Amino acid sequence: MRVEVRRLRATPDLGTLTAATASDVVWLDSSLPSGSPAPAHARARWSVLALTDGPFAARFRHEGRRAFLDVAPASRGWFAPIDTAGDRPAFDVLADLLARTPSVPEPLPGCGFALGWVGFLGYELGRESGGADRTADGHADADLRFTDRAVVVEEGGAAWALALVADAEPAASAANRAWLETVTAPAPSADVVDAPPFLQAGAEATGRVTRAAYESAVDACRAEIRAGNAFQVCLTTAFAVRAVREARVDPGTDPHLAEYVRLRALDPVPFGAYLRLGPLRVASRSPERFLRIDASGAVSAEPIKGTRRRSDDPVEDEAVRAELAASAKDRAENVMIVDLLRNDLLRTAVPGSVHVDRLCDVETYASVHQMVSTIGAVLPDGVSRAAVMRAAFPPGSMTGAPKISAMAIADRLEDAPRGVYSGVIGYFSASGAVDLSVAIRTLVTVVDARGSVRSRTFGAGGAVTWSSVAADEADEVETKTRSVLAGVGAVARW
Repeated sequence: MRVEVRRLRATPDLGTLTAATASDVVWLDSSLPSGSPAPAHARARWSVLALTDGPFAARFRHEGRRAFLDVAPASRGWFAPIDTAGDRPAFDVLADLLARTPSVPEPLPGCGFALGWVGFLGYELGRESGGADRTADGHADADLRFTDRAVVVEEGGAAWALALVADAEPAASAANRAWLETVTAPAPSADVVDAPPFLQAGAEATGRVTRAAYESAVDACRAEIRAGNAFQVCLTTAFAVRAVREARVDPGTDPHLAEYVRLRALDPVPFGAYLRLGPLRVASRSPERFLRIDASGAVSAEPIKGTRRRSDDPVEDEAVRAELAASAKDRAENVMIVDLLRNDLLRTAVPGSVHVDRLCDVETYASVHQMVSTIGAVLPDGVSRAAVMRAAFPPGSMTGAPKISAMAIADRLEDAPRGVYSGVIGYFSASGAVDLSVAIRTLVTVVDARGSVRSRTFGAGGAVTWSSVAADEADEVETKTRSVLAGVGAVARW
């Protein structure tokens, strides 16, 4: 098996390519505002549009505590023998999938993506590593697609089409070679860029709980911390997005994609993503990397703890940034999660290889300032990427510390599943590389067979420590809702 590559003469508009196909897609969308720091450019170098309708396609989903695997005829020899009987844990099935995925070298130097598995792992898979025994509401806990066709764009505009070929499957390989020759770089489509908002002006995002209830839960977290049951608890809530009136959905269109295109113009981030997977539409504007593993086994994690809303006034904005950099509370939050991730990585890494590359740096994005740290490690030869994931999942920045105790406290107070939110989005490459973002600032929509909306939710939360002030934590939730909800014309009410 190998990946064949064609350099495209012009930079494709990935939004237009997404709109041009009715099949499921995963668009891993990297972009940055002007003046972004050097580390941000390194992590925002590549964007990937992964198509799921090729001849070698496969789908793995975990739903209702059961694994389901659908495999195209050309890839049955790789994946069909995998056992999905009973309530087999998702990470066990993922380990088998990755072990049976044929290995290929990276076709583009510096880009770990060499086709492979793309999609999301939802927060409720944390039940397999000590979390509460819940499942997501209305969609699968995990959905990964084996993609054999993709378009990759490098920062600066260079672009390539990638397709999988296998000598043992000449018909499927011929189909992928033919596809390579058809990929073009169309101009942005007016249907995507200029489509009317899916939500009408005045749409409301209603909190699952009231602000007063959230503040009470913050105080309950502080009581748990005082009792010695945790150092930090990531407490979240969700907002249900409801339109003022039912929006008309034309057959064959994806109005949620048009929303996402507008969002990305307003808020460039290194780990944006748009997923169209069965009944799910996921629009994520995440600035946070969960884990990156290169093909040689080097690992890096980049947790974010500490957020401030930017000001339009340059002097005030710089003061806000300086205040975040000096905040003892935010630094404490960040350091706690750094220590948690060091422990998570050490469970599968070479002993002595875990290290901190940078601690509590402040990075600036279009709407917020954020405090970011970087932890590195090295994996021993042969360790499964699924084992690394299981040891570190869910992302520590979305749990608190110690992880298992913090998850139990948060689950009791939230009393609801988080779904895609607080999970991860990204790829497990056929090269052995992995790159996954934390699913924050993420709007999750579930549609029915006609495309009408069944539910739309937006999760938000923050880390609670002993020094937290309930009103300030609620303010931080409101700040985080604005980064996405304002872009789709919705206003949070709680």
